[in-house]
Amino acid sequence: MISDRGLPERYRSTICCLNSLVNVRLGLRSDMLIPPVCFIIVYTPYFYCLVQCSLSKDNMPQADNSITKLLNEAPNSEMDGWHFKFALAVNMLLNGNSFAEIKRKGQEVISIELLPNSLVTVKQNDNGVVYYVIGEKKRKVKAENILHFKYFTQDGLTGVPPLYALRDEMKVQSAGNKTIFNFFSRGINGSGILKVNKSDLDTTAKRAIREKFEEANGSSDGNNALRTIILDETMDYKTLEVNTDVLKLINSSDWTTKQIAKAFGISSERLGVESVHSSTIQSNLMYLQNTLVHYFSCFISEISKKLGKDFRFNTDRLMETDPETIMKNTLEQVRGSLLTINEGRAKLGLPPQEGGDRLLASLNYTYLDSLESYQFREQEGQNGTRKKSD
Repeated sequence: MISDRGLPERYRSTICCLNSLVNVRLGLRSDMLIPPVCFIIVYTPYFYCLVQCSLSKDNMPQADNSITKLLNEAPNSEMDGWHFKFALAVNMLLNGNSFAEIKRKGQEVISIELLPNSLVTVKQNDNGVVYYVIGEKKRKVKAENILHFKYFTQDGLTGVPPLYALRDEMKVQSAGNKTIFNFFSRGINGSGILKVNKSDLDTTAKRAIREKFEEANGSSDGNNALRTIILDETMDYKTLEVNTDVLKLINSSDWTTKQIAKAFGISSERLGVESVHSSTIQSNLMYLQNTLVHYFSCFISEISKKLGKDFRFNTDRLMETDPETIMKNTLEQVRGSLLTINEGRAKLGLPPQEGGDRLLASLNYTYLDSLESYQFREQEGQNGTRKKSD
């Protein structure tokens, strides 16, 4: 369980798993929109490719470093890199915190183990040193051996879930869904008044008659909806008019979606709310700059600090569009001497070709080193002609 230190009293509670996300004290339960929000953020190819930014001899980021391979491919014997980072991201979004323990052999990192939030407690001693208590055996682990990801924090030590800002919206959403369910499960009957003539019923008797009547006419599961209602001479039934404007409001409450999107820092159009038209590239660029950069920073700062390297996420695939545009951009980069032929072929998924590791340059696109030799010969020729004329 995460420490309550630094949280207001009304916020101190336990958050459960994705399918039954419940805040015990606030009485909140996740509904249809919260899981898709998390899914949109974490279920993206560019969220899972880490590269090391410490430069190699040719000043290029290293993608095949042992730690990046550990994080991207197999952090431990039970999990692959994709599901490992997926679980960390989902826990951080829903619970406010996610944890992983770094296993070392000497100075070498040999594995990284995912820790369930329920087994971890954040502690701080009188000297201000932070450490973690793991499991029922109360095993103490130094902070340097725990990856602790937190998106929003009040004290820098423990995270606060974005869901705390959504408690009112979640209540409204739950009540609205319940209203719609009750309306359709009752068929055409809706709400009504059942009058029992010449009787003096107590509360228990009224409840029993109401439940029997609703059961017979399909209000619980809808199986008997739209069937004929049978009454005896002691009963009168009158339907109450249903204000369908309320149902329209519930069914088209984009403001709830927008509030949920705002709490997680994503644009509402990612949740299906219409907005001003923009191209795919523009939309993805805004998504990267306004949303993902904050989540990337949470991961990168913690991983770089605890693993002693400088990392970044590879977001190249975020800027990809249709195959025709990718090919056009690649050709321009090759012709502009930004990429070699083989680097361009690699971006298109094609095998390398012999002689394709040299940069092309203009003069009808010849090799850069050949262009330098050509210009040198031209200069020598001009100098020789000038001497002869003299």
